[in-house]
Amino acid sequence: MVLSQHNYEIRHRLSPKGQVCLPGEVRKALGLRPGDSVVFEIADGEVSIRRADSIDPFFHLPLFQALEEWSQDQKATVFRYP
Repeated sequence: MVLSQHNYEIRHRLSPKGQVCLPGEVRKALGLRPGDSVVFEIADGEVSIRRADSIDPFFHLPLFQALEEWSQDQKATVFRYP
């Protein structure tokens, strides 16, 4: 992780539920605020985290795939404006 002019690591323990809280330094470096989405990229045994763009194709891919399976009538019913 790169913060300011220095590289360093931050270590945390997993909770009993397998969760970890993002440290403030990480949230600040990524410009994250409550409600923001993040993307975890897994490659070659390592994981990186980045802020999800407002329209991130990898974050929204499952939604797009589900919508493609719907018929035009189903889409019209769901997305009909009053």
